[in-house]
Amino acid sequence: MSKKSRLKKKNKQKLQKRFEQIAPEVAVDAETPDDVVDDKQSVQVSDKKADNASTESDSIIDAPTRKAISKDVRMIIFTLVGLALVLVAVRILEFKTDYISTFGDWLYKITNIQTL
Repeated sequence: MSKKSRLKKKNKQKLQKRFEQIAPEVAVDAETPDDVVDDKQSVQVSDKKADNASTESDSIIDAPTRKAISKDVRMIIFTLVGLALVLVAVRILEFKTDYISTFGDWLYKITNIQTL
């Protein structure tokens, strides 16, 4: 068996374990149809309560991955805020002084842009 096949099998087993943890099997033993209806209603009510509690604790995304994702999201937000501050500062500097226009003229001369 190749290494790739072993890794696929191992990953498949890990996924199967996760799905078993998320959706545990419920066994219902009933003698009459009325008992079956009552049991189904109680199972549905308990499943809803368990789903609300387990959505926060049990997730497809594990804790280290969730932590890395939150760190990346924070970095993206800080970058966007930083860029917005730089743009606001440049805009204010453009209104107050003529540094931006002289910098643009200098850049135009240095790059030797030819217009028709």
